Amino acid sequence: MRRTPTQTHRGGFTLVELLVVITILAILFALATAAVVKVIGKGDEARVRAEISQLNQAVQAFKTDFGGVPYLPSRLMLPPGADPTGESARYITTLWPRITNNPLNVMGTSQQAYQYWGVPNNTAVTLLGHQALVFFLGGARDPSGAPIGFSTSATDPMNTTSSTRKGPYYDFPLDRVKPFGAGAVFPSFMDVYGTAPYIYFSAKKAGNDYDPAEAQFNVKPYQTTATRYANPNGFQIICAGKDGLFGPGGMSWAGVAGGGSTTQGYDDMSNFYPTLLGISQ
Repeated sequence: MRRTPTQTHRGGFTLVELLVVITILAILFALATAAVVKVIGKGDEARVRAEISQLNQAVQAFKTDFGGVPYLPSRLMLPPGADPTGESARYITTLWPRITNNPLNVMGTSQQAYQYWGVPNNTAVTLLGHQALVFFLGGARDPSGAPIGFSTSATDPMNTTSSTRKGPYYDFPLDRVKPFGAGAVFPSFMDVYGTAPYIYFSAKKAGNDYDPAEAQFNVKPYQTTATRYANPNGFQIICAGKDGLFGPGGMSWAGVAGGGSTTQGYDDMSNFYPTLLGISQ
């Protein structure tokens, strides 16, 4: 009688084997996720760098287009004639020497003056750096809020129907141009992370004479020494980074010996330093 060889049939994986496989898959997934997150983070950082570079070029183009004005201010009052210091009106008449008197000054036609400059009520508005950047690089806005540049009219720069225009000097994505902060009536340009706008400081005619701290964010212009600013004859554009928190500015950054920050502001980026402001080169 012929016997059939005994065959061993395996019904499946044991519990231990399944746990080993699941553990290996979990480790691989975690490693892959970390790599993807790192790549995405670097991609966002690269986008910020590109936008800061483009804003930098736009500021230079604005200054050139307006006869080589020495600076683009980081503080402006609208209507300009409402500025008690006279500084806002002086700058606007530098750009447009023949601008008509009514929109410049707050006089009998004050309501028209506020509307002319895009201020929605009869209260003068001081544009801080992040708002001034949008005003000068974007110009007047159409009914949708899109910046459309300035009219080439020597007397009527905020005319929105003129077919010949200067600018806009930067192609602002409309979904990222919006008022920031409680009570804000003028838009800012939000960074790629969407939590804070790009902020802007500018030196004036003499150089190394920056405006004071950006009160809304409690940030001072960055310095390389106790008496000298970074980009002393230019301007500073700063992004708050992924955490959305600005560093304090001044000498608290990695461009100053012993000044690197490991907390708030460590991941800030700028137009005057090639790496994160909290990381030494």
